[in-house]
Amino acid sequence: MIDHDMKTDLLISDGVNFYRIQIKTIETTDETFLVENKWGDAPIDFVIYFSKNSNWGYMLKPFKQKRKRLNSEGHVRFHQHHKPFIKAFNQI
Repeated sequence: MIDHDMKTDLLISDGVNFYRIQIKTIETTDETFLVENKWGDAPIDFVIYFSKNSNWGYMLKPFKQKRKRLNSEGHVRFHQHHKPFIKAFNQI
């Protein structure tokens, strides 16, 4: 499927709903790292950040600000393994 610049990297379904996901990687071990809004106003449901230098990531709803701290309130941290990832996704 091609998203035609809608910023959707992954489309997943829970069986009833479909969710548009933007995937980002960051090269840091600092969880206070400022991440940038690279999706603009695209209608995505979640952004998932994976740290290339560590074994964690964060799931969050897209934000409107230009930058936001990765570990801001409401952002869900997960260990990069399928069970913690699924648990984090169910929290958001």
